[in-house]
Amino acid sequence: MNKIQHLAFGLLSLGLLAACTGEQSSTNDRDSVALLSDTTLMEDRVPFRLAEHYFAAADSLPATLLSAEEQEQYMGRTTTMSARPTPIDWSREFVIPIVLPATGVSTEVIPLSLQQRTPGELVLSYRVVRGADLKGAQMRPFAAVIVSRDYLAPVRLVERP
Repeated sequence: MNKIQHLAFGLLSLGLLAACTGEQSSTNDRDSVALLSDTTLMEDRVPFRLAEHYFAAADSLPATLLSAEEQEQYMGRTTTMSARPTPIDWSREFVIPIVLPATGVSTEVIPLSLQQRTPGELVLSYRVVRGADLKGAQMRPFAAVIVSRDYLAPVRLVERP
């Protein structure tokens, strides 16, 4: 094969690889917001969105936050030039925080699904992903989800492997 055919074949291969990778990425982005286990029925799934650019102000938080005053007491905001905290409409929404004790290991809390298991109970499933040692530094792993007040009920947190 000559150089032009090699170049054309290489570009075609890269294009196909990029197309496959792009579809996987967008599917993963959609699925990462609320993954369902095989045993979950669609009827008991509760929609939520991630509260981004916040951090836990203490090691212990209430199961739900219902007002801006509670948010100010228990959650800090991490505003940068390019990112703002997710807005919360406290008249229509509430927040379910997940906070773990401070650790010296890079740790991410990933909300997986929110289910209404029985009338009057919500179950928020999450996964903990641990990474590298922080070399003497400490972090407080934290995630929070924003939920419509239509689903307000006592919450149980469940860590999934």
